[in-house]
Amino acid sequence: MPPITIVFIATGLIVWLNALYFLGVGADQKEGGANPLVSIGHASLVVGLLNLVQAVYIMWARPLDDASVVLAGLVTFYGLFFVVLGKTEANGWDLRVVGNLAVPTAILPLFWWDFFSGSWMFQSILIVWLVAFGSVALTTYGKLEAKILGVILAGTAIYTFWVPALILATGNEIP
Repeated sequence: MPPITIVFIATGLIVWLNALYFLGVGADQKEGGANPLVSIGHASLVVGLLNLVQAVYIMWARPLDDASVVLAGLVTFYGLFFVVLGKTEANGWDLRVVGNLAVPTAILPLFWWDFFSGSWMFQSILIVWLVAFGSVALTTYGKLEAKILGVILAGTAIYTFWVPALILATGNEIP
C-alpha cells in the first residue's frame, strides 16, 4: 500500500473523533474528570504532525519532477490544519482561530482539481472537504449547529479517508 494510506487512516480516525465530539458522543466532562476535547486535541496534534512527516516523506522519496510531490503540498495543508486544531483543542483556546484557518483550507485545495483529473472520486473528495471545512468555519462562529457539523465530519471521515484507504488496501486503484 502507498504511504498515503497512513494519512487516510490516521486523519479519518481524528475526523471521526471530532465528529463524535460535535455529535455529543463522549463529550461530557465528568465531575473532576478531564475534558474529552483535550484528549481529542492531543490526538489531532499527533495526526497533524504525522501528516507533515508524510508530506516530507513523499517529497524525499520521490524525484522533484514526480507528480506525487504536488500531492505533498495538499497533505501539508491538512497537516498544518490539524496541528493548529490539536493545539487549540488541547489548550482550550478560542476555536474561531480554527474556523479562520478552515476557510483557506476549504478553498485553496480546489486548485488541485486538475491534478486529480481522471479521478472522479478525488475530485468529489475536494468538494466534500470544501463543505466540511466551510462547516467548521460556520460552526466556530455560531452559524451552524454543532450536531450538523458532527454529521458532516462523520460522513467526511468515512467517504474521504476510509473508503480510499479500503480501496487501496484491497489492491485497487481509487477511481
